[in-house]
Amino acid sequence: MGFLEVVRVIYFALTGLSPVAIGILVTIGTAVSALESLVFGTLSDRYGRKPFLLLGSLFSVIRLILYALSRDFWILALAQGIGALGEGAGAGQPVVSGYIADKTEVKERASVFSALAITNAISGTIGSLMAGLPAYFKSVFDLDEVSAHILLFWIGAIVNSLAVVITLPLNEGRRQKKEERESDQLSSVSWKEIGKYSIIRSTDGFGMGLVSPLLPLYFHLYFDVGSETLAPVYALARFLPIFSYLFVPLLVSKFGNVRCLVMLRILTGSIVISFALASNFSIAVALFVAYRLLFEFAMPMRQAFSTEIVKPSQTGMTVGISNFARSLSQSLAPTIAGYLFEIASLSLPFFSGGAVLALNGLQYHIFFRGDIRTDSENKGQ
Repeated sequence: MGFLEVVRVIYFALTGLSPVAIGILVTIGTAVSALESLVFGTLSDRYGRKPFLLLGSLFSVIRLILYALSRDFWILALAQGIGALGEGAGAGQPVVSGYIADKTEVKERASVFSALAITNAISGTIGSLMAGLPAYFKSVFDLDEVSAHILLFWIGAIVNSLAVVITLPLNEGRRQKKEERESDQLSSVSWKEIGKYSIIRSTDGFGMGLVSPLLPLYFHLYFDVGSETLAPVYALARFLPIFSYLFVPLLVSKFGNVRCLVMLRILTGSIVISFALASNFSIAVALFVAYRLLFEFAMPMRQAFSTEIVKPSQTGMTVGISNFARSLSQSLAPTIAGYLFEIASLSLPFFSGGAVLALNGLQYHIFFRGDIRTDSENKGQ
């Protein structure tokens, strides 16, 4: 995923697709991801996490193979849909969050999610650096730009296949008896908490959808840079958070998840708005790195928070429902951003996205200040 984040929309542009068409392709992926979050998350509560971890890894491989085999819009759309079913293999998605909830106690989860974030950041850094390989392939093998990217997709398919191998020996976590799981899921679901959290996630998804997916395309169109230039930038943005994750358990213990998320989301929105005003490439890069640092730093806090508002047996369903709401709203944003790119301004999506992210921080404050047990528990630990 590290290199895909950089090269995917640039590759779509190199094949001749317009910003609106690229936005539609991203929308397809996030729309299918919404269904994946809901279905995989809920089913994994009932039938176990491992089968869906394996399916997610397989779908991720198929997506890259389809990217490599065709430049046709509809095949790319199919790849986006299949690949979105593979996002469940990513950290923080319903199946993984449920797996961790099965394996850990509440007080351990901030540390576990932080450790997971560190390994993700390391591999994501390597992946981001791989985004510079098409330029190397182009010069060494005398390939055109599109073919050079296709070679990278084949390499990615091979690397993703390792996830299948690594997942095979995993053991399921602690599981309740079937009757207890069904009783928990049907009779004592915290629908109020799930509803509030889903509203928060939908706002977050719409804001991120306006900002993140088309960022490489923005750099490509506004500053005329390619993936070889953006590769070290994205690698740096993935590497720097590694050190910040070490402080997540300490901050959560001192202030609680909610207060941390409120502050980080408002600050993130402000950085994004500042990014939209930057006309110098170096300043834009610095603000982009700051945005990603804050975004990544908040991720383990938000993941731990999502596992603490309900019972472990309901975690997959809770994260699945909230991710469905997030992905549904996020699926609309890239098409809107692509349309704004073409008819209005390249900067307008970032102004809008920054404002929405700041609003997201206020929602955490409004919905969960003082009444969520995890904050008081964290302070007492």
